[in-house]
Amino acid sequence: MAIEEELDRFTAIGDDGTWLTVIAYRLVDSVDTPRGPRRLLGARAWRLSTGEPLLLVDSATYLVTATGELVRRMNPPAGDRGNFPGSARG
Repeated sequence: MAIEEELDRFTAIGDDGTWLTVIAYRLVDSVDTPRGPRRLLGARAWRLSTGEPLLLVDSATYLVTATGELVRRMNPPAGDRGNFPGSARG
């Protein structure tokens, strides 16, 4: 049975200036093999803390699929300035 594994949780800002929480997660399943138990890792996915699904646009920008709103990560991943408020490109 697959379980949801939280990978990251970070602050983002919506087009209208609203502060949001984004949760990165993936589904993980375990299976017994002749060589012992193994973890099967699913694809990474994102959603708001309210449960609304997000699509990844770039390393610091996400799209709320239901509304078309762009959400920008406030603290980009290390080593990536990305396209977010306060960056050279944002």
